[in-house]
Amino acid sequence: MSEYDAKAEKVIKKVEKLSGDKLNQLLQHLDCEVAHLPDFGYYPTEKAGQFVTYETESDLRDTENVPLKDKIHSYFKREVQPHVAEAWINLDATKIGYEISFNKYFYKHTPLRSIEEVTADILALEQQSDGLIADILNLG
Repeated sequence: MSEYDAKAEKVIKKVEKLSGDKLNQLLQHLDCEVAHLPDFGYYPTEKAGQFVTYETESDLRDTENVPLKDKIHSYFKREVQPHVAEAWINLDATKIGYEISFNKYFYKHTPLRSIEEVTADILALEQQSDGLIADILNLG
């Protein structure tokens, strides 16, 4: 069932009836209250227990890196929703993990060689090539 809701200018994915155990399971899965269901893409209709979900537009999809100690919903309310009011969390596509910067923790800096050393190496290679570089560049 794919309709177009002109008022919201979004493509309706489906209309779901949620009540009783089905609603409680969804609320438990999303770890939220009924009032916060729009933050997860379930928008209430005029009928009690009926919610509309919309198709996501791939060109408008975005991701956020939420700090591990922060809750996804509170981060969304604080950092995303003030800027994009019609955004919602797709909890089923959420990946939980941690990013480790190996360079930050394991990189050992090695100082660069001096310009004199590099120049000496280039001149030594030039001598070994018997002036080949000068011939190629038409310098000799």
